[in-house]
Amino acid sequence: MSTSYTWEYQIRVDPYDRLMDVLEAFYASYPGGDYTRERRERYKLEFRRGLWRRSWLGFGELVPDRLVKGQFNLWPVRVTVLVRPSPEVFLVTVRYVLFLPSSVPQLAPAVQSSVDQHARRETADLCQYLAECIGMSRPPAVIPAA
Repeated sequence: MSTSYTWEYQIRVDPYDRLMDVLEAFYASYPGGDYTRERRERYKLEFRRGLWRRSWLGFGELVPDRLVKGQFNLWPVRVTVLVRPSPEVFLVTVRYVLFLPSSVPQLAPAVQSSVDQHARRETADLCQYLAECIGMSRPPAVIPAA
């Protein structure tokens, strides 16, 4: 199994019956993302993006291929979006997991910080998109998960 790093963010939005559709539409159409939906459940979405290849000569699970310097949109990332509904507020948790290819043993702290900046920017774009689609007067805040 390859090494991975995780970044997690939360967003609170008013209850909205088509929230999962809006979340899926965002990642499906995000300009710099090129996300592929892997799975959709009632309150969970999973996406894959970047350079992946099949293991064992083309058979088996997908494994991270490589990290292209300066091209974060090609890095092997999985994004999981979880929604916890309640009558007062829906809690949306966005989890980015970056998988390192076997040729890269670890990420330097500066690179980890850069990935965090990319993920925060993307999550801020998601908040803007949610505000437009749901009809909020302003985008919800991005809260780093503890």
